[in-house]
Amino acid sequence: MTLLTHGQRSVLRSLVVHGERGRAVANLTAVWEVPPGPDIAQVEDAWLRLVAAHESLRTTFAADGDDLTATVHPFAPAGVGNVEVEDGADPAAQAAAIGAVLAAEPIDIATGPPWRAVLTTELGDPVHLVVAIHHVAVDNEALRLLEPAFLRAVDGDPVAAEVQPADLAAVQSASADSPTLRHWVSVWPDLEPADRDPADPSPRRRASLYSVEALAATRRVCERLRVSVQAVLLAVGAVALGRVEGRDRLSMALMAANRLDPRWAGLVGSLNQYAPVTIDLDGGSHPDEFVAAVYPLCLTAYLNGSYDVDALGAALAEAGIEDPDPTAFAKHFNFLGPVDTEPEEGSALRTGVSWRRSSQRTGPNLHLAIAMGDGLLIGVGASEACLPGDAPAEVAAAIEAGLLSLDRGDAATLAELDLTPLRPV
Repeated sequence: MTLLTHGQRSVLRSLVVHGERGRAVANLTAVWEVPPGPDIAQVEDAWLRLVAAHESLRTTFAADGDDLTATVHPFAPAGVGNVEVEDGADPAAQAAAIGAVLAAEPIDIATGPPWRAVLTTELGDPVHLVVAIHHVAVDNEALRLLEPAFLRAVDGDPVAAEVQPADLAAVQSASADSPTLRHWVSVWPDLEPADRDPADPSPRRRASLYSVEALAATRRVCERLRVSVQAVLLAVGAVALGRVEGRDRLSMALMAANRLDPRWAGLVGSLNQYAPVTIDLDGGSHPDEFVAAVYPLCLTAYLNGSYDVDALGAALAEAGIEDPDPTAFAKHFNFLGPVDTEPEEGSALRTGVSWRRSSQRTGPNLHLAIAMGDGLLIGVGASEACLPGDAPAEVAAAIEAGLLSLDRGDAATLAELDLTPLRPV
């Protein structure tokens, strides 16, 4: 057995919150295009060499009551599926569909490797490698690290891991974490009870849009106020949600990447953890002052985003704080970094709102996820009970409009910030 990292422990504890039905929520997927030339055996070998190099892809996890354990296994070749692209089908679309199927089926992290892989072929030639990996083994940044490593492995380059999760776990276990724990104990009583329960069982769906103009506006606001992109997006997102819900105070769990330390920037593992903030939406405040006030809240949360959830839970309980679960949050904010691909010109993402329906009934009640390319990809996922009807699309469009209004500086108060959608929703 090996030590658990804070990120691994956090994922495992959060699975308890979402229950048995929510295990598929923890699966991340990626589709990597295979360059022309290599045969099936070469591509499968490239993936398996990544598995051999990175211990997170060879680790099983078990829970026995309150005890969590991780076991790193010696490398043993595991099966990679093979699917021939259907006649007349778009290879990329079929690969994406396979990824959705792989992601929807829970991965048993207690008995086998925390991943599945399928190689698609066209007339016998490899086209795409599709992988689904449990979040306890990787986060989104780890997936981004694996893609170029996979392509280098396909070219025959050697594969090696810079650092392993056990290295991070050893460093984390040696630190008392007291400053971080003290921070969370001090702010926990301010969390909004209404934003703590993610157990809404109604179906989830997501509305997304892409806006080049909103990104340009965001960057100008950042330069003018000397704040981060994340702070501006979080601030305007909170205003939009507050308007729809009729509330003047919200708590949201930021997803902390926890890769600021260069030692762990190249780690293939799961480092993400929740870092909650509570935002007061004072309608009489000046918009610039409001955003400037959100910035230190956002920064402080991210800087304290790595902690032992079990130690925090114990510290919260010892302080007499009700509902001390450090993984239960109804509203999530996730700044994803770069977009996977630029949306096509004329697509629904650029001209209106793109919807993705789902039968999923677990996960956060509200998930605001934003990525950057030439524009902002703004996604609002929500349960039907949390944001009924077209409300997810209205919130996404309101965020776009609010960013443009903030940039124009045409509102004297936060209540006057113009969130009127600029596109059909």
